[in-house]
Amino acid sequence: MFELEDHKIEEMYRLQDKLNCDTNGVNWAKSGITKEGREINWLRCIYMKTAEAIDSFNWKHWKDINAVTDTNHLKVLLVDIWHFMISEHISRCGLTKAIEQALYYFNTLKDVSENMVDEADTLYFLEEMMKQAPHGEFPYIEFLQAVGQVDGFSMQELYKLYIGKNCLNQFRQDFGYKNGDYIRVWNGKEDNIYMQLALDENPSLDFNGLYQSLEHSYKEIAK
Repeated sequence: MFELEDHKIEEMYRLQDKLNCDTNGVNWAKSGITKEGREINWLRCIYMKTAEAIDSFNWKHWKDINAVTDTNHLKVLLVDIWHFMISEHISRCGLTKAIEQALYYFNTLKDVSENMVDEADTLYFLEEMMKQAPHGEFPYIEFLQAVGQVDGFSMQELYKLYIGKNCLNQFRQDFGYKNGDYIRVWNGKEDNIYMQLALDENPSLDFNGLYQSLEHSYKEIAK
């Protein structure tokens, strides 16, 4: 359930640090301020996105009671939360120490016995995150446990989707996302869909290959 190679964990942390440096300025982790002077609050990002993840479940007793959980959307939201988790981790103890701790956490969780997948368990861990993050606590283990309870969602898939979303986030920034110039819907489909299709069609795509694929598609719609 928690199997993931050490080099992939380190890669995600280094990619996140680079994205944050490019987006928020090189002092983002120490200052907690963007290069434009905006306050950064990763814990707020975590609990607001976690609320969206909870809403992916069919929990409402008064509405659409026969609907099923939107698992694909839930996975994307968990990947978004993972971006914020890594960012908060780096802010707390620096890149090198954060990577060391992450390797320890992942390798420790490998020894945890696998439980039967149960949506209630996933919701439990997400709700624990909602309780902790607003009070300054860092629900890192709870997040990993939530991921581990999602049916069919492995740490390998978390890694794959993270690389894809990180690449897309970098691409968005490079093409004017922050100042409002970026076009998010391409020929009637969100750029997220193009990213996922590119990875599905060629699972061996690395960060650079995916970036080039996104750039080609984006330039086509801009003609």
